[in-house]
Amino acid sequence: MSTKNPSLLRETTPHGNALFPFMLYDMVSNPAFEERIGCHWHEEIEFLVITKGEGCVQLNGRSYFVKENDICLIPSNRLHLLTCPEEQPLNFFAIVFHPDFLRSLSRDTIQKRYLEPFLSGAADCSLLHAAAAKQDPIHTTATWEQSLLQCLHQIRQAFHAKKYAYELFIKIHLLEAFHLLATHILPCPNPACDSSEHQIVLAKSMMEYLRTNYDCDITLSQLEKSFCLSKGHICRLFKAMTHMTPFAYLNYYRIQQSVEFLEHSDDEISLIATKCGFNNISYYNRTFRKYMHMTPSEFRKTQTAQSNNISSTVTKV
Repeated sequence: MSTKNPSLLRETTPHGNALFPFMLYDMVSNPAFEERIGCHWHEEIEFLVITKGEGCVQLNGRSYFVKENDICLIPSNRLHLLTCPEEQPLNFFAIVFHPDFLRSLSRDTIQKRYLEPFLSGAADCSLLHAAAAKQDPIHTTATWEQSLLQCLHQIRQAFHAKKYAYELFIKIHLLEAFHLLATHILPCPNPACDSSEHQIVLAKSMMEYLRTNYDCDITLSQLEKSFCLSKGHICRLFKAMTHMTPFAYLNYYRIQQSVEFLEHSDDEISLIATKCGFNNISYYNRTFRKYMHMTPSEFRKTQTAQSNNISSTVTKV
């Protein structure tokens, strides 16, 4: 699955948006082709569940035979494809979500010890390699594996039903799925490997500074002066704790704040951009699209339409 230009295989289809970075796909693959999922990669984590037939998952050069009720956990940024002999049926569903859906920007104990080995998808993560060597894909024979399969099917049903608070239900059950994985695959964490409390507190202080001053023009020099650390140290520490640069985090937070203004005010979009620290409307639009997969005006129209539908439903009841 090698290529001279891996960026060409990156999937560009958005899976949800920044408010709910989650999507589920039910697939009845085309038996006329051996390749049922083309070779690609994406930033999102993926649970692939086979519902009918047999096939082969190729994940970063390794091949795994899969059959009905088998589960593959595909980490972030990993090349993968799914094949099956021609004329043979192969159906599956894929649960695809961005790591930020479960990741805490404050990098708490839950994330560090139990989620990060799966969410990071780091090539040199021995825990992931160890899990893959033993039981990747996960063949659902043990009791806990049956529980994992049931959990993923519950997520599937909730996504299609879309009852009130289904997003919360899905997040709860994704965490349940990773609890099953963590307790049966990961070894007990070594506290000595944890980052120092001082570094965590310092990173949290930086995050608080950025949130408090998000509407101002913040520079790396200001951070250097405020925290008495070199610019390089600030960037390394912040990224180690949050997996984002300080300014990527700042832009992410600014977009979150602008979403609130778009939903709950009638302010012009240019004014909202200024209120949220963007001095350039074009840059604001590009950044908004990056995180929300739509323009600010499209987002506002979508929210207005949803509010009207809810009001109409309530009136009918």
